[in-house]
Amino acid sequence: MSLCHIEIKNISRSQKRGGSIARLACYISGRNLFDLFKSKKCYQKRYDVEFFKIFLPINAPPEYGDLQTLCNNINKSETRCNSRTGRHFILSLPNELPIEEQINIVCKFTEKNFIQNDLCVIAAIHSGTNQTDPSKNNPHAHLIVSTRTVDLKGFNPKKDREHNKTEYITVWRKGWEKEVNRAYERNGLDNRVSHESLEVQGITDREPICHLSQSDWQKEQRGIRTYMGDRKRAIEKHNRELQLEREQRQEREHELEIELSR
Repeated sequence: MSLCHIEIKNISRSQKRGGSIARLACYISGRNLFDLFKSKKCYQKRYDVEFFKIFLPINAPPEYGDLQTLCNNINKSETRCNSRTGRHFILSLPNELPIEEQINIVCKFTEKNFIQNDLCVIAAIHSGTNQTDPSKNNPHAHLIVSTRTVDLKGFNPKKDREHNKTEYITVWRKGWEKEVNRAYERNGLDNRVSHESLEVQGITDREPICHLSQSDWQKEQRGIRTYMGDRKRAIEKHNRELQLEREQRQEREHELEIELSR
């Protein structure tokens, strides 16, 4: 089975880059926002946003459905200069499935893992289009998840510490695996993914594909070769060679069986 790629990062004001909740929300949504904490405007033009939605628990203030208002209140709920303001999930989506199914996967995963736990989520799907080879499109979802639960009064003064436990990384990875595989099944495809490494799955005849960072992927799209891009191409070539060897070996074994049966 293929690996389902999931990245989970903390969004912290102490980070030199990527530490602004408004800036990240601006980046994934393509909408201009004002960073209340840094008193700075954020601009981002995007043409690859296939889906955008703010998911709110049923008891959240309705005004939190506005992106700027939600970002402002997340910032207001954190008083320290090094506060952790959220979690950032980057989740690979099946290239074989239509956008409707990709949206369905994101919605089901978000509802089950975060909204039911009274957490707010800012979600976007990027098409990740490869201009030269559509088979190498990289559709993926971004989720920004609040670190405080919410009710009609706003964000809870007490942080949600429960989901800091490392065991939830496995819970989220399993949850994403389950939703992707259900979508494959619904669409009559035999493809399946696993959150486990190839080693744990007992797969030794191919190497895991490395994932390109946002910066490297953008450079590759502009025709600029990167170290990780070259490494990924080398692994893909090696895996194709291993696949060819495996097929040739199976063919020889099949021919031998026919000879012996005569």
